[in-house]
Order: sequence, then structure tokens, then C-alpha cells
Amino acid sequence: MKSFKRAVQQRIKPAFMMPVAALLVLPTSACTAPEPEAAKSYTVPNTLCDNPIEPNLLEPALPPGRKISTKETKLIGAEGCHILVDGVSALSVRKVWRESSTTVLDVSSLWHGGGIRLDSKLTKDRRYAWSAKGGVARVHCPEPKEPKRKHDYTLFATIVIFGDLKAKESETKKLITAYAASVGKSAGCNAAKS
Repeated sequence: MKSFKRAVQQRIKPAFMMPVAALLVLPTSACTAPEPEAAKSYTVPNTLCDNPIEPNLLEPALPPGRKISTKETKLIGAEGCHILVDGVSALSVRKVWRESSTTVLDVSSLWHGGGIRLDSKLTKDRRYAWSAKGGVARVHCPEPKEPKRKHDYTLFATIVIFGDLKAKESETKKLITAYAASVGKSAGCNAAKS
């Protein structure tokens, strides 16, 4: 009987020693130097879908990578572009006309089905909504190219950050605000001045 107990104890000891040895190794591996954060090898553009924008406002919404490109998108009542980094969609930017009764919350809710919330914050005047994944703005468009849109429609701008990247909410607010202002100053919103 004693030899049976001794045999069982000898087999159990190694089984318990493995997890203990692993726990001793973990702290040392956690102390190794972290991998360097990937860098942006591309130049951040100074336009966003043909609208001027300060690169320092756009930079936090873009992931690291080597090459940046733009792909124009046109839908009925909407136009915009996708910003691609290394061939992968990183940012979706749209200008969309909706009936004048539409709100920024209505437009932002269109993204909820895809699991993206753009409305965790809202300005008091309800003109801007934003989150760490992008934002929506009601654009002041005094003289639309298509005159019928002046009274019956409202122009909205949306910016959506794809992938795992999340910007600070304060940064996305600055970006959507600046982009909406740029769109409002464009020829598409100032037809009488062009």
C-alpha cells in the first residue's frame, strides 16, 4: 500500500509543478519590451473627398500603414469616398441629402445595424453627433447646386472609422465639425457664388 501511495505522489508532483513553473515564467515574459506601435508611412492628405481639411484633424482617424488612397462613391442622393490604407477601407465619408425634417440622430441611426454608433455625444443645437467611431453633421448649405434642395432638403455629412481604430471623441468632434464647415463652403453649397 505504501508503495502505491508513493507512486501516486510521484506522478502527481510533476502535474502540479507544470502550472507553478508556468506562473513563474509569465512575469518575466510580461516584462519584455512591448512591440513598437506601427507607424504611418504615408502623408495624411489635406483634403477629404475633395474638401479641404487640416491633416492634423484627419490624422487621428487613420490607422498606421504604408499607402493611402481614395475611392469615390456615388449613390442616389449621396456622394462621398472611402479612404483606404494599404488597400483596406479605413474611413467612409458621405454627403447625403435628406428631407428637411430629418435629424442627425436619424442619419446616425442608419449605421446602428452595422454595429456602429455615431451618436454617443450630441450638441445642444442637435447639429452634430459623434462618437469614437465617427460623427454626423447637419451642413449649412446656403445655395445648393440643385435649387429644389434649398427649401425641402437638408445636407448631412458623415464620417465613419472602420476597423478596430477608435479616435478620441474630442478628435472626432473636431473632424466632423471641420468637415461640415468645409462642405458648407464648397461650390456645391454656394452655387450663386460660383
